[in-house]
Amino acid sequence: MSRRVQNLVAVIALVVIGVSLGLLAMLRVQEAKAFHRPHPVQTYGGTNYVVRLTDVVVGKTETGCVLIVYLRLENPNPYDVTLSRNWFVLMDRAKDYYLPSTTGTQTELIKLPANGVLDREMLSFTVADDTFAGAVALLVGRNHMVLVKDEAPFDVRLRNGEFRSFQRRHW
Repeated sequence: MSRRVQNLVAVIALVVIGVSLGLLAMLRVQEAKAFHRPHPVQTYGGTNYVVRLTDVVVGKTETGCVLIVYLRLENPNPYDVTLSRNWFVLMDRAKDYYLPSTTGTQTELIKLPANGVLDREMLSFTVADDTFAGAVALLVGRNHMVLVKDEAPFDVRLRNGEFRSFQRRHW
């Protein structure tokens, strides 16, 4: 094969690899944007607030699996809004429902200041081992579900005390 043909094949291979990496990067950016998208919702009393997922942490402890969801909560109202932590319910594909933990540093109420933002509000759920076999969604307001994890099974085996963080729905 001549030197010219070899160079042409190398250039074509580099272009194909570059385009593939670019498309993969665009797909990951779109997944992250969909995950971090703001969700305007209402309280049961009718006041508005905005929920945005920031991180999801999956871990294993001696007592079972833990799912921690970090939220950014925004209050566009000129008055304080109080949300009950129990309004945020986690649901898996088997229609098992999980309420957030209110032990330790977690209080039962979340207080949003007038026209304020809570950047990193944490919701901690103790879930069954098979919860991550399919889709997982979070009820963030009256009849408003946010997809936390897609249908792909999470087949990574975590050791006790090991935690993994994700910023997209595919994990």
